[in-house]
Amino acid sequence: MELPSLSTLALTGTCLFVTYVIISWTLSFRKLQHIPGPTWAAWTSLWLIRRQLGGRVARDLASLSKKYGPIYRIAPNWVIVSDPAEVRRVWHVRGPWYRGQWYDMFKFDQPVDTIISLKDNAAHAAHRSKLLPGYSGREVDNLDTITNRRIGDFVALIEREYLSTDKDFRPMDLAEKAQFLTLDIISDLAIGKCFECLNEDRDTHGQITFVSGSVPLMVVMSIVPASFVLLQNPIARALLPTDKKEGVERMMALAQENAAKRYGPDRIEGARDMLGSFVAHGLPFTNAWLETFGQIGAGSDTTATAIRMTLFYLMNSPDSYHKLQREIDAAIERGGVSSPITSEEARQLPYLQAVIKEGLRIWPPVTGFMPKVCDTEEIVCGKRIPPGTNVCWEPISVLRNKGAFGEDAECFRPDRWIEEQSEDKRSTMERVQGFLWGTSSRWECLGKTIALIELNKVFVELLRRFDFSLVDPLKPFTTYDASLSIQSDMWVRVQRRE
Repeated sequence: MELPSLSTLALTGTCLFVTYVIISWTLSFRKLQHIPGPTWAAWTSLWLIRRQLGGRVARDLASLSKKYGPIYRIAPNWVIVSDPAEVRRVWHVRGPWYRGQWYDMFKFDQPVDTIISLKDNAAHAAHRSKLLPGYSGREVDNLDTITNRRIGDFVALIEREYLSTDKDFRPMDLAEKAQFLTLDIISDLAIGKCFECLNEDRDTHGQITFVSGSVPLMVVMSIVPASFVLLQNPIARALLPTDKKEGVERMMALAQENAAKRYGPDRIEGARDMLGSFVAHGLPFTNAWLETFGQIGAGSDTTATAIRMTLFYLMNSPDSYHKLQREIDAAIERGGVSSPITSEEARQLPYLQAVIKEGLRIWPPVTGFMPKVCDTEEIVCGKRIPPGTNVCWEPISVLRNKGAFGEDAECFRPDRWIEEQSEDKRSTMERVQGFLWGTSSRWECLGKTIALIELNKVFVELLRRFDFSLVDPLKPFTTYDASLSIQSDMWVRVQRRE
């Protein structure tokens, strides 16, 4: 019998592959064909990858929410939901939903899960219980003292290098300095060793370079889960750009080095920092250094975004800016504010609290898809959702929902949090704004307590001393949306208050 030629075999193989692709695409299309969305998004993930690489995917999706309504398709197995009530139901702590494969990007190059990558709900709850005492501050000494000290370093840096006068203009990149502040705070809290970014006025450990270089790639890879398997291949890793490898490896080595001091025969025992708390609650070495690595990255960038964007909106809203300063001045005059301010004193300043809530609402620090998956067919926004579908939230539309925040929900207006008299309406506002923390879900942000301490203090300590203004209001900053806001060039003029 004559064997088929190589060309015949190649042609047959190609035909089978093409047939497989066509059938897969057709089945994928039919699975969610009843849900509206961009045409190409129904057939391929390339539409979503292109938007992600464009650096403005959150704003693009907000526009699509206005076009398609509360639910639409963004990839063959991905849908977006922008209805706050439906987001709440999907995220409910006792619901059947769990994290999708998108979260695998937070494994940080290891087969071991972190608290952010754990998808199994029971395993996540068990792991979370070991981290919570450290994140809550219950087992961390001097949480307020460390925050005060680092904010003091920020004030000192401004006075030393960036204080402008009528005759001396010294522009400051607020985007960069805000991240120096949060990096110094979280490194001090997490490992008991401050990075000293503010004192040296530089990215001492390459963290900002690491985040800006790696996060966009990670987010694109998260859309195609098979790419994570590829990246574990040593050959594929060797092909990565050298600067990206050095940034990742440097931060990982630092996390491993500090965690190693807490294990073994010569280990440091009883340290009252976050890493010490993790060790005390039985976290193994690999988990401990991975959690440290993750918290320094995510914990610094998100809070830095909250600081710089809240100040940005204040600088563009003179009434709100001066109203906050007047509240601070009045509290100082009546003895209600120490130097530095305490967390309890800050919570007694209603307009400050309104500004913090509004700043977080109008520009959420995290805009990732955060997809949830269910093993059973569910109804979301009146649409049938097949098992295994990634159901994602769309944060900008949710946090600017007119039903929750009024007709001017697109505007930065802190007064809305004070003017509202209806308890039901106020409760709705608080609940929807709480989505940015994952409040009332099993995935609530562990770093919320630390972030709020930083925010409660930093605005008071800066605005009691200085006036801030944008150098170029027409081009105030650059931003790249990659689940986190990668921002730079927010040049401001800082002057001492008279």
